[in-house]
Amino acid sequence: MSIKPISKTHLLCRIAVGLFSFALICATAIPLLRTDEWWIRIFDFPRIQISVLIGLTFVGYLALRIYWRLRSWEYGLATLLGLALVWQIISIAPYTAYYPEEMAASNTEDDSNRITLLVYNVLADNREVDALRVLIRETNPDVILLSEPNQWWFEQLDGLEDDYPYTLQQPQENNYGLLLYSRLELVNPEIRFLIESEVPSIRSQVRLRSGELVTLYGVHPRPPGLKPPGDDDAKQQDDEDDDREDSGKRDAELMLVAKEVKELGNVPVIVAGDFNDVAWSHTTHLFQRTGGLLDPRVGRGLLNTYDTRNRLLRYPLDHTFASEHFLLADLQRLPDIGSDHFPLLVVFDFDPEASVANDEPQPDAGDAEEAEEAIEEGKSDA
Repeated sequence: MSIKPISKTHLLCRIAVGLFSFALICATAIPLLRTDEWWIRIFDFPRIQISVLIGLTFVGYLALRIYWRLRSWEYGLATLLGLALVWQIISIAPYTAYYPEEMAASNTEDDSNRITLLVYNVLADNREVDALRVLIRETNPDVILLSEPNQWWFEQLDGLEDDYPYTLQQPQENNYGLLLYSRLELVNPEIRFLIESEVPSIRSQVRLRSGELVTLYGVHPRPPGLKPPGDDDAKQQDDEDDDREDSGKRDAELMLVAKEVKELGNVPVIVAGDFNDVAWSHTTHLFQRTGGLLDPRVGRGLLNTYDTRNRLLRYPLDHTFASEHFLLADLQRLPDIGSDHFPLLVVFDFDPEASVANDEPQPDAGDAEEAEEAIEEGKSDA
């Protein structure tokens, strides 16, 4: 049997497929490291994209197999690549319609224990305020939580209090402002700065039409990978000085909220906002287990809310988690109205018997210690 000589093109294809495989294997393994380094934590995000690239790489191996015999090292890389794909699919699978629902559906028509939330990162530079007003009229939410509003947005939404008389207002020019509008009574509402003095969060009780009180948290922690806050001169640093924010402060804020939720005991709680973290990350899962909170996305779909401007790079960053006291009446990603985030609409029904139908996340051994460590590290970095 004659052996065909290896052409330059064939050799380059082998090398390219091999290097690409190695990169994708590393991209899958890196997030397993328990560190808040920003360049590691950003690999939590593109699991879907990495899965697609792994699939395309297998096509490359198939082509090489058809036109030339694969070497043992290529079979080894392909095997590791297959394991990487399995891991990625396991991570993503809960956020598909083929997975059991974590929060049971509500079938009641009684709205006395119902709360409808509109969660939206407005994008400070976005000027489509009329589109937001139209969306509010069409969806008719009970509570509106807006992330990233500055003074301009606050002024442009003047008059919204006529329909939503209960408000919490913290417009800011640093992209971390928060506005809360509610037609349901807010009890003991407060703006808090849990980790950073320039990053607010919201806590308030909300009185449902039945009189039941629900504790609502609104959050928008700083994402990993951004430059540290500072003056304009600091932002003009040389390329050599490329320090970026790690995820420690974000993680600490989420863990503080989760810890508070746990300490509240058997009371209905909702935590909503732009988490700047994906639903499948270790941090988000630790947040859920620590607070005993349910994700209505599980078993229903990805509902990617960011980025409206790029179909290939979209992630579920905006969330509404709730305690076991709730059933889900509706969950929708709404149309693009000008921001880089899609609005998210969620309708919860409070039901004292809901815990029977729901699958509450259970804490793992070491979760409490890990959450406490994240809080301490985040505070020390602030």
